Amino acid sequence: MSWRRLARLLARRWPRRHVNERVQQIVAFYRSAPPEPPVRVSGLDVRARWARTAAILNEAAPAWPVATHRVGECDGYPVSVAVYAAGGAGPHPGVLFIHGGAWVAGSPATHHRLCIRFAERGYTVFSVDYPLAPEHRFPAGLDGCALAAAWVRAHAVEMGVDAERLVIAGDSAGANLAAALLDRIIGQEGRAPFRAAVLPYGVYDFPAMLRIPTGAPFVNGATFAWQVEDYVGPGATPERLRDPGISPRYGAHFGGYPPTLLTVGTSDPLLEQSREFAAALQAAGVAAELRTYEAMPHAFLQIEDLPGCRDALAAIWRFLAEAVLGRAG
Repeated sequence: MSWRRLARLLARRWPRRHVNERVQQIVAFYRSAPPEPPVRVSGLDVRARWARTAAILNEAAPAWPVATHRVGECDGYPVSVAVYAAGGAGPHPGVLFIHGGAWVAGSPATHHRLCIRFAERGYTVFSVDYPLAPEHRFPAGLDGCALAAAWVRAHAVEMGVDAERLVIAGDSAGANLAAALLDRIIGQEGRAPFRAAVLPYGVYDFPAMLRIPTGAPFVNGATFAWQVEDYVGPGATPERLRDPGISPRYGAHFGGYPPTLLTVGTSDPLLEQSREFAAALQAAGVAAELRTYEAMPHAFLQIEDLPGCRDALAAIWRFLAEAVLGRAG
């Protein structure tokens, strides 16, 4: 679908006065192929650009108190969680949220409004500030997320959270880290300490990502190779990239996953990643559900001007109501 066609769809379903021009530019970026030949962009440049983009997407966020708790240190980085406490009497279900950003960018601040949406639904959110590449290469980011998960489990009661009703969630690179963390914990403990997993538009198979053809919107095999270089290091071999901590598709513990919802747009080059990972989980007997949204680009859960965002968030609330709260959404 062309950008003009998507604009017409927005005009029909979402009045144009509500579609900020800068947001349209962000959507256009996600729907456009990288330049040919692609231009190398450093991880630090990606970080700065994503911070500016996320600031626009978070402008309309409602007021919500946020408390920061340091949970430990990893690779010299002070790992912390930003806590969005659910209102009302607890204990509340909790969400360990792992932000995306190509492993080099993002923070709790870049996903502020999305975390508020979970808190509004009665979930206390723990948004992880983990070490980023290229300063902190794999496995530092994953290790930082593991520290945060252990802290949340140990401190759930004092934070007003029911440790038996925890959710793990992450978008894009955050979905990759969430899935890799599930594989690690299940391998160590024999079970997942989470009641459900929510994994929007994740990366699960690095070798397959490197095969995305030129012309794909937002990312292709050439540009992803630079992300690999930033995150894993130069000269990473195919065998190295099949490490389950890097590519959860090669994990050995699919059968231990909790009920999982995967969400992705049909205009996202990561669509096949979600389809294939959902099929692998289903083959292992997991109650894995894949929901796709027509014409939606990458990162659309943070672009609330898009109608698919509204629909996808409603699906997430229904899924969690059943999987975590034991009632129909």
